[in-house]
Amino acid sequence: MPESQSLTDFSLLWPPDPDRAASNSISRLSGSQAADLDLPALTEALSAVYGHSPRIRDILLALCSDPAVIHYRQDVLADLLAQPALAGRLADLLPHLFSLDSYGYAAPTDQSPLHEIVWRVGQLEAYVDCVQGLANVFSDGRPLNAAGLIRLRDLAAGIVGEAAFQRLSAELPEMVKKVRGIASITVGVNLDDRLRPVEATLLAVNNRKFRGPGSSVLHTIFGAEVRGETLDGIAPLHSATPGIGRPTVTRGIDLHDPMMYPLFRDLADVLKKISRPVAVALRRYMQVNIQVLSGIGVELAFYLGAVRLIERLRAAGLPVCQPEIAPAEDRLCEIEAAYNPTLALRLLDKNKARSLGGVVITNDLNFGPEGRIFVLTGPNQGGKTTYTQAVGLAQVLAQAGLFVPGSRARLSPVDGIYTHFPVEERPQAEAGRLGEEAQRLSEIFAQATRHSLILLNESLASTSPGEGLYLAQDIVRILRVLGARAIYATHLHDLAAGVDDLNTSTPGDSTVISVVALAVPQGGNGSIRQTYQIVPGPPLGRSYAQEIAARYGISYEQLAQQLRSRGVLDGEG
Repeated sequence: MPESQSLTDFSLLWPPDPDRAASNSISRLSGSQAADLDLPALTEALSAVYGHSPRIRDILLALCSDPAVIHYRQDVLADLLAQPALAGRLADLLPHLFSLDSYGYAAPTDQSPLHEIVWRVGQLEAYVDCVQGLANVFSDGRPLNAAGLIRLRDLAAGIVGEAAFQRLSAELPEMVKKVRGIASITVGVNLDDRLRPVEATLLAVNNRKFRGPGSSVLHTIFGAEVRGETLDGIAPLHSATPGIGRPTVTRGIDLHDPMMYPLFRDLADVLKKISRPVAVALRRYMQVNIQVLSGIGVELAFYLGAVRLIERLRAAGLPVCQPEIAPAEDRLCEIEAAYNPTLALRLLDKNKARSLGGVVITNDLNFGPEGRIFVLTGPNQGGKTTYTQAVGLAQVLAQAGLFVPGSRARLSPVDGIYTHFPVEERPQAEAGRLGEEAQRLSEIFAQATRHSLILLNESLASTSPGEGLYLAQDIVRILRVLGARAIYATHLHDLAAGVDDLNTSTPGDSTVISVVALAVPQGGNGSIRQTYQIVPGPPLGRSYAQEIAARYGISYEQLAQQLRSRGVLDGEG
């Protein structure tokens, strides 16, 4: 099959280009970076219906920076979104494609020749079903824009039109019938004068299975009789292997019994003779290469999961868009009405019928010449971590070829996303909390380039404010020298207040700016209302820790009153 062999490298994720080394355009996120970005929640959403979470996670972790690859994927997703009927037909075909993948590339080496025949027949059957199914999926003739889907359509049509495939399709039903029509055997057993089994032989090969005894008296006396699709026995049906959900038992057929072993050896010989014509027929199809369709099911599951996620977010009143891919040298990330998709998904899971318009706060994001390094301050629980994760997730989604949360987006690919989020302190760590933080920061700068995205969340919070400020200033200065895009979410308001000095005292073309999570006073008691709006501007000068404590009932006054009510404190305390 020359047509199929020439397309063995087919993929819906990677365009054909022998001159492009895909590995050179890929950097891989680590497990800790994925956890910092809350990527497992996104993976779960993409795999919720069609499965294959590990493979989808791998696709997201492989950060592709090649614009040609990203555009190739974007076009596939756009076609599936524009043609819901096509997406539905492909979704219906997924079980067949997954079945084909389950056969792998070659028969297991520990199988007997007979079982290898059965395995190969099943493999070819799955292959024919998938090819014919794909040809039918695209049979409506609707135009496609995606090069990947066009190649898949042409691949299926080309294989279906080959004479060898047509012969296989015609001969396969008879081969399947021969190998799968063997459902049971009839065994004759000779007894001695004390009614003990002493000899056994094969009497017949049947196309129906046996079952336990029937209810008629004549059946019990005279033996097995045909009942529909099964043959009734005169005693309970014993199993050589336990059924699903049953405990393992030792009773059943002993394949090594002195009498049963030769019987099963004879059975193997008989079955081998019956399947010999199938083996002869299979030799004509030794060159059929099912690898041409290998992995397509998982790739389609990735795209169809993305379609479902997009539709779910849009149904909740949230914007989702296809990002424009800017040149890497521009080092841009511009998103209007950006938000964190994992936050939205958690809210939807709590109330599936809920509209999130106005509930999930969106923010405009602009990494560019006016500011590539954000020093982000604001009140506790004001949305700083959620915003920082949203930036990283948008970059991951865009470089996976998917849509991003927002109404409009333009992004330059990054060559790596490096995160430094709080981790639990390990008592056994020799360097202590600060030493461990410093080591992790050092590892980031051992790898990052001017085309990287660096996300720091409460870094250096384990030391004193004075020492932390001094160290943080050095970190921001080196970020400016490096030229990377970065967010430094921190409670060090003096760091944000000093961004002008950092820009003038340190060379570099990545401007440092202060951005702040806004909070507004509420009522006359000093309480605040968090807006979750992130905007450029000077720091508020406070983290509102006292107001946050009051909200959760752990301010000094609230706790003192609680102790007085318990009689622990006398008077005012």
